[in-house]
Amino acid sequence: MRAKRQAIVHIGHKKTGTTFIQNQFFAARHDLRDAGVIYPFAEPNHSFALSGLFRSALMDRAPTPRDAYAADREGARAAVDADLRSVDWHTMVLSAEALTQFSRNELEALQAWLLDHVETIRIVFVVRDPVEWAASVAQQHLKTNGEVEALLHKPETPRWANIITRCRDVFGAQAVTVLEYERLAAEREQFSARFALAVDLPASVADLVQGREGGANESLSMEAALMLGRFNARVPERVGGRRNPARSGMETRAFAGLPGEKFDLPQDARLLAHAQSRDDVAFVAREFGITRYSYPAADVAPSRYTEAVSPAFLSAVANRLVALQGEAMTGRLLVDAERMRGDGDEAGAAAALNTAAARFPNDERVKRAVAMQRSGKGQGGEPAQEKPKDA
Repeated sequence: MRAKRQAIVHIGHKKTGTTFIQNQFFAARHDLRDAGVIYPFAEPNHSFALSGLFRSALMDRAPTPRDAYAADREGARAAVDADLRSVDWHTMVLSAEALTQFSRNELEALQAWLLDHVETIRIVFVVRDPVEWAASVAQQHLKTNGEVEALLHKPETPRWANIITRCRDVFGAQAVTVLEYERLAAEREQFSARFALAVDLPASVADLVQGREGGANESLSMEAALMLGRFNARVPERVGGRRNPARSGMETRAFAGLPGEKFDLPQDARLLAHAQSRDDVAFVAREFGITRYSYPAADVAPSRYTEAVSPAFLSAVANRLVALQGEAMTGRLLVDAERMRGDGDEAGAAAALNTAAARFPNDERVKRAVAMQRSGKGQGGEPAQEKPKDA
């Protein structure tokens, strides 16, 4: 007889380390499976799968992996069920931001499916200081949204009580665990491991999902966030509900990680974020004994907000623009070389490639193209073809 199985369902409130947790569990999914912990589905963020399988109404949006699940729910469910029955495991871990938006009926549908596979379900929710959370949410929105003034002066409310109460109504009050972000984030690379230990997974499992230092820095400094937000106002990410063809998709990358002041909201917005979160703060204090956030407005830390631009930021922007321009020019030269080669103009193709090699010798794409040229193959790996001569 198999051991009792459990499901740990992480209700991924945004800007509480959710993506980091998802990426670490997904990266370790094969080792986790060997340890009896299954992290299902083909994407790190289970929002796509769970929305496609259980949401009763799906909003129109750009194509995502969600569509494959929604297009054939019965088939997708059968495939997941077969996978869950094919291996031996004791714990299933799910993590999805979209669960914060699930209605009671949708949560009940998820619950019914889970109970086909497990005996117990544990709901996990992470809370974060509502003032710092509001600043982080505004920074995130500035990556794609051009309503700068609204984002800076109208902070979001966390809605903890609303989300948690829905989950308790469906899964039971005893099933819900609330964790404090600040405890998990004491050491960034340990965040996922601390999460695993907090939900009572073995230390050996926590070791598997321990983060690694040196990951890409996707945060925005104050200067970068304000500049990108104003760019978004001029060149919106979406037009008429569709992706703007004037956008390259590289905009956030161009600004991420640039040095500058740490992003923050103006002081009036910080105080507003504090004031409008008091009901939620009282809720977690009363129901879960979390009093970390029950401080008075007088204790709200002073804002670091500034629109001054530092010399370091200006230099970094210039360097980043030069690098991006180099990438674009390299791509153009390689495309031209391939086009000329396709037209039978081997001399022109060689000249374009030589120009790329001379101007951008350290670009990995150029190195590969030159190596292929020397081996007698084109960029696509096919042998170079001479243009047929006229008879």
